[in-house]
Amino acid sequence: MPVNTTIQNNRSLAQLFHRMADCYRYLGNPERFRAIAYENASKILYNMTEDIGVYSGNIKALDAIGGIGESIAKKITEYLRSGKIKTFEQLKKKVPYGLLELMDITGFGPATLRVLHDQLHINNTGDLVTALETGSISGIKGLGEKKLGNMRLALKLYKQNKRMPLQEAEKKGNAILALITAIPGVQKATLAGSLRRKNETVGDIDIVVQAAQQDRKKIVSRFIRLPQVEKVLAKGSTVVSVVLKDNQIQVDIRLVHEHEFGAALLYFTGDRKYNIRLRTLAREKGYKLNEYGLFDLSAGKWLAGYTEEDIYTILQLKYLPPEKRNENNITAALNNHNK
Repeated sequence: MPVNTTIQNNRSLAQLFHRMADCYRYLGNPERFRAIAYENASKILYNMTEDIGVYSGNIKALDAIGGIGESIAKKITEYLRSGKIKTFEQLKKKVPYGLLELMDITGFGPATLRVLHDQLHINNTGDLVTALETGSISGIKGLGEKKLGNMRLALKLYKQNKRMPLQEAEKKGNAILALITAIPGVQKATLAGSLRRKNETVGDIDIVVQAAQQDRKKIVSRFIRLPQVEKVLAKGSTVVSVVLKDNQIQVDIRLVHEHEFGAALLYFTGDRKYNIRLRTLAREKGYKLNEYGLFDLSAGKWLAGYTEEDIYTILQLKYLPPEKRNENNITAALNNHNK
């Protein structure tokens, strides 16, 4: 069965390890090897063609993956079981974590951030914006006018690419959804992710598309040639990721079979903690739940996946609308479906 190259476990862990690498980079030369190790692990996870979740609990199998040593393998298992990594939580207390997101922007390396934090007590992006606007950052050694000008420009571009308000995201998401639905071979398509959950802000647009295997190549080809597409990040028979010309929005499409559509929609709607709890509950009841469907755990037999409702019914759970799917509302799904 083909596997999505940008599935949630891989993407979440890749981002987390990237942030851990940033923490170690900020801490300086003594931690440079850890920074390199976690950045390498981040890249490996991002490019993996199978869900890292299949290795859950198998330290030896994880350790056998090139570039992932035993220490990082244990942290992957810890994350898959609990949704967090203790070392990362500790690291965030040692650094001005609110500033580290700037490391992805040209001109904001570890040395610059240490100066901002140590000399000006700047702890986050908001503090930096205020300092630049008031001029209190001027006169600091190593931060000349040219450097400050570049920082202002970089921050302006950064702010333009921040998360979108829900109303704007819905407008853009529905527009691209209409274009996808009109492509020959697309049987149906639905918005997923934080947009479907109606979060206040949305980072990118996720769409689940139902299509027969023989039609997918043409669908992908038509989609990436749309005039709205600026850059193709990934493409294949199960996934397409592009950046739109309009405000550099990323769109991730998952192509699935009819019998997988409901399971994929459930999985890619999230949120992550809700998915973890739901998969754990399924396992406790003797099932395996993933983006391909609900399976009998012992026999491996596929049981449901056409719709989300089918899965909730077999698990004897009350159906939760997408906007309520988060860790705080998980108990609502634990109510017996028949009550």
